[in-house]
Amino acid sequence: MNRTLQKIYQEILRYEKDTVKICRAVDDEIETLVKKSADRLKLEETEELKNMLSGVALAAEQAGFEVGVRFVVNMLCSLKDS
Repeated sequence: MNRTLQKIYQEILRYEKDTVKICRAVDDEIETLVKKSADRLKLEETEELKNMLSGVALAAEQAGFEVGVRFVVNMLCSLKDS
């Protein structure tokens, strides 16, 4: 992610109510998914799976933010040019 966008995401957007709400929903979904496999996994494997899924979710959130910002900037530029 672009360093400036990363800073905006990590220091501002990450603590907004909507973002916190979405993160809680993602955490709940991760718990639901992990519970389905918990009886077949050792405790350490269950924790590792949670950590991996959380990492993927965070990367997806950040990538989505960057794509959204780029889209808005491109849209504003095209409106300016028309």
